Amino acid sequence: MKHGFGIIGAGAIAEVHARAIDTIMEAELIGVYDHNPEKTTTFAMKFNCKAFDSAEKLCSDNRVDIVCICTPSGLHLEPALAVINAGKNCVIEKPLETTLERCDKIIDAGIRKKVMISGIFPMRFSRVNMELKKVIEEGRFGRLVMGDAYIKWYRSPEYYKDVKWRSSFDASGGGAVMNQGIHSVDLLLWFMGKVEAVCAFTGLLGHEDLEVEDVAAATLRFESGAMGVIEASTAVNPGFFRKIEILGTHGSVVIEEEKILIWKFDEERDSDRVIREKYSGNNQSGGGVSDPKAISDIGHLRQLLDILKAVDNGHPPAVDALEARKAVELVLAIYASARNKRIVYL
Repeated sequence: MKHGFGIIGAGAIAEVHARAIDTIMEAELIGVYDHNPEKTTTFAMKFNCKAFDSAEKLCSDNRVDIVCICTPSGLHLEPALAVINAGKNCVIEKPLETTLERCDKIIDAGIRKKVMISGIFPMRFSRVNMELKKVIEEGRFGRLVMGDAYIKWYRSPEYYKDVKWRSSFDASGGGAVMNQGIHSVDLLLWFMGKVEAVCAFTGLLGHEDLEVEDVAAATLRFESGAMGVIEASTAVNPGFFRKIEILGTHGSVVIEEEKILIWKFDEERDSDRVIREKYSGNNQSGGGVSDPKAISDIGHLRQLLDILKAVDNGHPPAVDALEARKAVELVLAIYASARNKRIVYL
């Protein structure tokens, strides 16, 4: 079965979606809508699809059965509801929304209309991250002791000036944690499980006239008893590869982007040597440590393939709306802790 895609929002991330869709034989990009008619037309010409003049018209096209929401983070709810109420499956770029109330409106609508909703978290589909998830589930770490995520990136002043919503708290929901760090926040939750409590600080140190933070540090206590740290910034020049550390009583793994720095367990297996050799080569950033346009399509491609399989077989996608909500909840807890100068219990 060939699936027809629509895209709402024609910014930089929409192009990643369009390129991924174009790679899939079972998918076709039917059309695009953006509130800016010029952007809609330019995008449609570039990707050889139809330019719609409203979200409603895009959603009513019988050829479209899946719509990707690529609007600014705090403007996901309204187009998502238009898609869901039209009975179409809905793919929402991270974050799902910027408040739990708005997330829940999307989730409730999806349940009511019985359509599939998936939140985009492509790092879960990285081969090395999938290997790490597998050994966690096998219990090879013993007791998990610490889980840490470091996202120390750089964004120029022009990054915020050229696209106004990035500096607005209402439109973006936040800065270095909500916009850049949320991928690693999601990974940490996927690996370590639920967070019980968080204590955090945020600040604006490397930029001016922003409503959002460009640096944050949070200490976590997971429900398992393990501890953790999240550090996120867009003020660190020149920017560094993001790093995840999962540390246990019987083994530890440290991954920098797609590269394994440490993969060591008490009980060595033949597969460990193979994994180390496979993922210890040259490192490349798929997330743009200093260039937001240097985003790889491969993670989106793999996640869209998972979404198509879910639609075809009638089962939930790997990252459904409830799963995507979890990272938003933790990010908001980090902000609440920093704002109120107290430990926040989730």
